[in-house]
Amino acid sequence: MLSYIRGYYTIIIEGIGIEQFLNHLKRNGICVYDVKRIKNTSLEFKVDRRDLKGVKELYRGSNFEIKIKQKTGIPFLAKRIYKYKAMWICAIISLAFLMGTSQFVTDVYIQTPEGIKKEELRKEFSKAGVRPGVYKKSIDRKEVRDTIMSKFDDVAYVSINVKGTNIFVTVTKKAESLKSTDDSNYCNIIALKNGIIEKVIPRSGRQIVQKGDIVQKGAVLLNGSNNRAIPEVWASTFYESKKSANYINMKKTKTGEKKKVRTYMFYDKKLTFRKKIKYRDYIVENSEKKLSIGNYTFPLKIRTSIFYETKDVKVKKNQQELKKELSKKALKELEYMIPVSARIVDVKHSYKINKNILEYVITVQTSENIAKVYPLSKAEAEKLIKEQNKPKEDEEGQEEIPSNPEKRPINDIRNEFEEQDKEKDKNNDNKDVEN
Repeated sequence: MLSYIRGYYTIIIEGIGIEQFLNHLKRNGICVYDVKRIKNTSLEFKVDRRDLKGVKELYRGSNFEIKIKQKTGIPFLAKRIYKYKAMWICAIISLAFLMGTSQFVTDVYIQTPEGIKKEELRKEFSKAGVRPGVYKKSIDRKEVRDTIMSKFDDVAYVSINVKGTNIFVTVTKKAESLKSTDDSNYCNIIALKNGIIEKVIPRSGRQIVQKGDIVQKGAVLLNGSNNRAIPEVWASTFYESKKSANYINMKKTKTGEKKKVRTYMFYDKKLTFRKKIKYRDYIVENSEKKLSIGNYTFPLKIRTSIFYETKDVKVKKNQQELKKELSKKALKELEYMIPVSARIVDVKHSYKINKNILEYVITVQTSENIAKVYPLSKAEAEKLIKEQNKPKEDEEGQEEIPSNPEKRPINDIRNEFEEQDKEKDKNNDNKDVEN
């Protein structure tokens, strides 16, 4: 082991009386070990790297043949590595690259329960910055968690764990009892699209918007409506269709100048006699001739290419005809956009010309019912009813009595509250009797 650390040479010596030479080395303080006889006139032995200089000095003037068979040890290995600079430079670069890539995400594993689409979740995680190739320390887990939970109503919690270069995401689904709408007959009325409120027919629920209010898509119009008496909210809505086209086209016309280029083809060989084509704009017309006698066709073909010089000429279209054409296209598009139930109030036509483009715009004002039902879960309905049943400041101590309680739907959850109260009263009466 020490010899390997210091380094040693394996030497072969040939000649007559080589044993005397080994004794001479020993007398001069040179350590010789692992001596092996190869032939009658040759020996193999090992000496330390530091003793090679002494061996060379004692060898001078002798009749022996000495050659170094092998160099072994750490010093020689280090020298070889230093000699091949490109190798250790590449090794350092590879190590630095490996350490650098370990700071980036290679894979994202998402575990989702049944009922939540993994592909949609993966797209949202990618938008939020959780995707392969992202620097690990740049991921804000709280921000990503809040983003996902705000976009997916079914998600109760999102766990994000980073292990090595992989990210493991575990999604927890909300309990069915918190999001089920089967046992609730309450809903909110939200806006199906943008519009200006014309009138509200509140058959049930609490009205939030008034006539003349401007609402956006998704805004709440009525709270706590009953899905057996859906309100109507009529609003002015607007639809727009834009169509555009070039009313000035550029047409290429021949100037009368032309040049011919012939190409002779014999089997797969081609020979072209080219002329310099200095035309800036041109069109090419090709024609081909074959030589034949009777049914025999010679393998020689002549292709003639004629280059015609051209110039661009502006051709204007009739604006009135172009307007009619664009108007038909815009109206056809509006037929698909406007629902059948909407009543058309006003139609406005306008157009504008920008450079060579004519843009035609049709704006249609309609009146339609924009009420959209947003079902409430049982938990949400209970919360809404409790808020509605809270006594007002000027009516503290007085219980709010619902109107027409006998006409409530069978599955109205207010009935459940009343049944619970009646059971409590019965239990209290039984206790009093026992006492």
